Amino acid sequence: MNTHMTASESTLTRERIVDDLAEMLGVGPDELGDDVNVLDMGLDSVRLMSLVERWRADGSVDVDLVTLAEVPEVGAWVRELTGRV
Repeated sequence: MNTHMTASESTLTRERIVDDLAEMLGVGPDELGDDVNVLDMGLDSVRLMSLVERWRADGSVDVDLVTLAEVPEVGAWVRELTGRV
């Protein structure tokens, strides 16, 4: 049996990004619409780094911390991390 993840299996989805953010912020996923600024919701640099490390560790994405910090809105993160609009 092959247990190695393929690229398609390790790609971040909108649902995963929102769920991880919601967990980190202690809010419901339904509170995180595209225009929500995650810094305004309380995401600090330590938790941001934790999310980035989580996504990198499981091979989901090669994410740049600075890019995410520059535009800290849910919709922008989804576009950046999934390559989808």
